[in-house]
Amino acid sequence: MAKELDALKKGIEEKKQAKDGGQARASDQPQEKAFESVDLDQVERIVDKMKKKYSEEGLSFEEVGGNLSELRGIIAEGKQTGVQIQRVEELQEFKNPTVKTLGSFYMALRKPLSPIVAFFKTLPVVKELGYYLYSANMQFSVQQYIALTTSVSIIFGLMIFISAGILIAILSKDWDILPLLAYSIPVILGFFSFLFVALIMFFMPKAQAEKRGEAVSAELPFALRHMATELKSGIGLYRALQAIAVADYGVLSQEFSHTIAEIEEGTDAQDALRHLALRTQSKALRTALTHIVRALKTGGNLSEVMGNIAEDVSFELQQKTKEFAEKMNFFGVIFIFMAIVLPVFVAILGSIRNAPLGSSGSMFSSLPLDPMMIAIFYLAVMPMILIYLIFYLKMSQPKS
Repeated sequence: MAKELDALKKGIEEKKQAKDGGQARASDQPQEKAFESVDLDQVERIVDKMKKKYSEEGLSFEEVGGNLSELRGIIAEGKQTGVQIQRVEELQEFKNPTVKTLGSFYMALRKPLSPIVAFFKTLPVVKELGYYLYSANMQFSVQQYIALTTSVSIIFGLMIFISAGILIAILSKDWDILPLLAYSIPVILGFFSFLFVALIMFFMPKAQAEKRGEAVSAELPFALRHMATELKSGIGLYRALQAIAVADYGVLSQEFSHTIAEIEEGTDAQDALRHLALRTQSKALRTALTHIVRALKTGGNLSEVMGNIAEDVSFELQQKTKEFAEKMNFFGVIFIFMAIVLPVFVAILGSIRNAPLGSSGSMFSSLPLDPMMIAIFYLAVMPMILIYLIFYLKMSQPKS
């Protein structure tokens, strides 16, 4: 197996050097012939063995689009842009000082932390982590990101544990706290803080990928019209893609730059566009790319197709914005009542309930609005209500 892997890697490196002009023309022919004779079943077996053997050693084989078939195709064709083999040890070589520090912390405690890493790997969210890291353009392998998550979670959990322990020790001087309760509270808080931070870290790549997708959708109608204009003037699709890549379309320009890099390294234009559709979280861009690829296959008028797609995308965005505005009309009424009317109403009732009216049998005396309940309402209930309203507002925003 090791010989097969070494031979495959050597062939890939030699082909890449030949494309860059580093090899003589005489040696090009046997290299190409070697790649033409690659047995796909053999590649599949090698990939499976590599993933099984090296996954525990910190190696992660990232796959374009999150599909193993993409990895097989890339290896068989000798393309390395979609395969990233990054060891956890490389975190200590990052230029970012925070990542470097977290990587050093993990490497110092790698053996004691291995059970935690093994537990993290069993979580369902980790199964899609590689795809969302790739989609979010986060330059980490799965193993590296799990190591960073473990370090951040451990550090945060220890900080909460120590802070809660110090607070309990101070309060125990004035309050009669049971020893078992005094020891258990910091442990429980530290443990749940560790899990909470770990879940946030694991969901962060997906959130970042969706955020990039929203940014892509916002710029897409303008970019499609730009491409349609370029194509009408007689410029080819590749030059039109280059024009978008160098233009100021934010995240969309970055994604097109990746596509241009794939094409320049030998990927077919249709395959590169399909890879872009796989990694993006923008539904509008995926739809547009599907129509573009179909037009390339059938020989349709690309400029006309892109103009129509731009109109459709603009119409969909307008409809989503209109629906969001209608929801906000109702949300405004709810927000005014929950955030303004309700607190004032509780304050008035609480003042009447606790005022010395001289009549203990009044209708307000039965209200559970003593000073402690009022404090709980304003310090706990109201923040929860406001957080829920903000979360609802965030979730109601038009998505890509």
